[in-house]
Amino acid sequence: MGSATRVAVESARAVLAGTKGVKHATGVAVLEAGRVIGDTTALRAALVNPVATAEAKQALIASVFASAEKTAVVLLQAVVAHRWSSAKDMLAGIEEIGIRAIASAAKSGTEAELFAFGRAIAANPELELALASKRGTASARAALASSVLGSASDATVQIVAHLVAQPRGRRPRVLISQAQAIVADQSGRGVATVTSAAALSAKQVDRIGAVLSARYGRDHHIDVIVDDALVGGLHINVGNDTIDASIRSRLTELSSKLAS
Repeated sequence: MGSATRVAVESARAVLAGTKGVKHATGVAVLEAGRVIGDTTALRAALVNPVATAEAKQALIASVFASAEKTAVVLLQAVVAHRWSSAKDMLAGIEEIGIRAIASAAKSGTEAELFAFGRAIAANPELELALASKRGTASARAALASSVLGSASDATVQIVAHLVAQPRGRRPRVLISQAQAIVADQSGRGVATVTSAAALSAKQVDRIGAVLSARYGRDHHIDVIVDDALVGGLHINVGNDTIDASIRSRLTELSSKLAS
């Protein structure tokens, strides 16, 4: 992430945090606008033009999206007002603000639904290929994702539909993981994936949560994966950090030492 993008992202997040009247429809409108910008070369180029003034780019947003939800337009103007390192970064910024807006208006449970969808993709390579296929239309990919999501909340459906409609070369599993992290962060939480050899009780999950809270300084949404190949112990992923306390890793380490 370039310095210009970093400043732009932080500024857009601050505007979202201070904007009143943000609702589900606001986030949906931001994501819809992001897809329009992503599909329109001339518009995209104009919005990342380093010579254009912030006022000119904001006026362009107001003109192109005159019929869009008003708060969404305000957020889009906040995004384009700053310089971005690239058009790709700007689209990612619009996407993040849209997801955060949806998350801020959603009930709890969105992170868990996104995780479950990600697991469904991981377990079905054909599904992932279909969701990433350039042959199908954006609406067809969104419809497929919706059918897999079933009774998931509208917040989750809208986020996933956007991601598969305009993946911009990114793998579905990566998209879902990033979206889950954004949703959790909007609520002030991190995301931890705990892999265990056996199912964990609620008390065990709470205990892990307390440890992670003490270590990272904030609460975490915890997803649990059961994998009996671990034999025993836990494997925990928090962002780029890995805590491996599994018996499998100890056996592998011991085997390596014996072989040396």
